[in-house]
Amino acid sequence: MLDTAALPAGERVLAFIRHAEKDPVSFGLTAAGREAAVLFGRQILELGRPARIISSPEDRCYETAELIYAAVNTGAENFRTGGVMISPALGKPGIQVKNETAYGMLTDTMRCRDIFRKWKTGQYGDAMRNPDDIRSLIWQLFLDTSLDPGITVYVSQSGTVACSGYALGLKDYMAGDDSWVDFLDGYALSL
Repeated sequence: MLDTAALPAGERVLAFIRHAEKDPVSFGLTAAGREAAVLFGRQILELGRPARIISSPEDRCYETAELIYAAVNTGAENFRTGGVMISPALGKPGIQVKNETAYGMLTDTMRCRDIFRKWKTGQYGDAMRNPDDIRSLIWQLFLDTSLDPGITVYVSQSGTVACSGYALGLKDYMAGDDSWVDFLDGYALSL
């Protein structure tokens, strides 16, 4: 889980995270995943700053975002920011996807971490955007949607977290080992 105590200082703080733990059969959140999402939201609430939650339209992302939003707004009426916002840039298809059909063929036969590993070497240019394009698009998303002042939490899926973090030069998942984006993990930055 992303350490909310280590969020950067600043008026406009962003946390870009993967959804909470999903059930491998139903793809909905597990009980532990739901509890972790609530805990994450409570940690955001404890920071005492207004918060906005933006989610991928993917069910597991949206369920995570709703739980975070509810926890952030428990007893904090002045922090309400209008409910969970949805952005297709965070999934369906995701900011890294250039061609949905070609990308869908990849995800039908490969794990996201394997696609990511090969994408970093320049493969899959027909299906996925290059890091420079992703960096430009993600910065624009941040500028257009982030709360100023406040904390904006973006909830997405592992491939979008990995590709955007890499494109921004913030996080290189799988650098030197076979680790991957943990549930509720990601990166944070200040604008």
